Amino acid sequence: MHDATTAPGLVLKCKIIGVLEVLQSAKGKKAIRNDRLIAVPRDSHREKADKDARDLPKQVRQEIEKFFVATDELEDKQLKFLGWKSPKTGERLIDNAAKVFKKLNGKS
Repeated sequence: MHDATTAPGLVLKCKIIGVLEVLQSAKGKKAIRNDRLIAVPRDSHREKADKDARDLPKQVRQEIEKFFVATDELEDKQLKFLGWKSPKTGERLIDNAAKVFKKLNGKS
């Protein structure tokens, strides 16, 4: 989440503030987990203000959910939101994904 306009391909250092747990399904396929990490840019006003996505106002969380629904509808996918989780959960997801990536790519 960022308040400023950015350009495609721009890389920002960010801090994870939470996870939106999602069950995603597509026509004729088995539903899969496809959680969304929520982050804010480091050294920004948001980093100072937003520590945990679960503490964001309900309206902001609903806007985030609507954003993901709208983007997945373009690909004929349906989402079921399972809940909001802590920044620690997001950090664990990233660590686990990095371990799987290393394993699949033959790096120890």
